Parts: sequence; C-alpha cells; structure tokens
Amino acid sequence: MNEQLPNIDVWMIHHHLQRAPVFSLPRGYRMRFYAEGDIQTWVAIQQAAEPFFVPTAETFLRYMPGDISYVSRRVMFLADPNGRDIGTITAWNDQLFQHNDIGQIHWVAIIPEAQGRGLAKPMLSAACAELQARGYTAAVLETNTRRIAALNLYLQFGFEPYPHTQAERDAWLSAASHLKFGVHV
Repeated sequence: MNEQLPNIDVWMIHHHLQRAPVFSLPRGYRMRFYAEGDIQTWVAIQQAAEPFFVPTAETFLRYMPGDISYVSRRVMFLADPNGRDIGTITAWNDQLFQHNDIGQIHWVAIIPEAQGRGLAKPMLSAACAELQARGYTAAVLETNTRRIAALNLYLQFGFEPYPHTQAERDAWLSAASHLKFGVHV
C-alpha cells in the first residue's frame, strides 16, 4: 500500500486465462470452498487484511449474492498446515462486463501475519483454474492503485490495465514507477 498514490479503483483484464502461471501451494497448505457458516471466517480475514474500510457480513451478502450452492462453488479459503483459514479469494463471474459473462477474481485477502510468503500466487492460481474449469477463458478484477503488491501480482499473472476513464489512466501512470512490471494504458 502506498498512500502517496492516488486512491483510484481500477479494472484489469486477463484475455487468456490458459496462459496464467501456475503456482502450487506449499506443503501442508490447502484450498477449500465456502461452507455454510463461513461468512464470519470471510469477514475476519477481510477485516484483518483490509486497510481502507471495514468489510462486514453485509459486504459479503452485497458482493456475493446467490444461494449457498452458488457461493460454495465460488468463494475459496486458504488453510495453513494447522487447518487455520488465513486467506480467501473468489472465482466469481460478471455478467455485466461489456455485456458479456466473464470470469472475475474477487475479494482477495490474506491475513497480515501470513502475507509476504508467496501464498497469494498459488491462491490466485487456484482461482484462475476454477474459472477455467467453469469454462471461462478470460477474467477481470477491480483493485486500487494504492495496492502495489496486488497490482504486481496481477500483472505477473497476465492481467492488464483496463482503464475506463482518464482519471484511471492517470492513476496507472502514477503507479507505474512503483510497479515491477511495465504497464501500457
């Protein structure tokens, strides 16, 4: 997170999910899907990781609409070798993106004490694989230009900036010097 950068939400797109890199989970870690009652687990992870606002159960219900059978095939958790849930990611879809049904990476978070260990890479790999298993060849995501580590992760995976406004283009240009990978806007 870099507070000197503009606080601008930006979209990214991955046109070819089959080209996304694949990272395996470290020994003892595992991914699992949402189960009845996991809303509080999701909230706890998001609240621990989120520096800009306080996600709540209402946040979950607003951004993850649908019945339990749908949500349980989309929301994923990363469990450590002790079985503790330490991360979450969602392999959602966006039926309104340019009037197309497209895969969407959504609500990525890892608790602070587990950050910096390279765990986001296998978690994102798992979500991209889940989208591909559901027939999606492309995906979008929304993030913020202050989330430099997240931007670098997504760029490494082949997501590209997808600015909709001049303010978003300018925000990408401001963030560019902080990124490990070049951006074209």
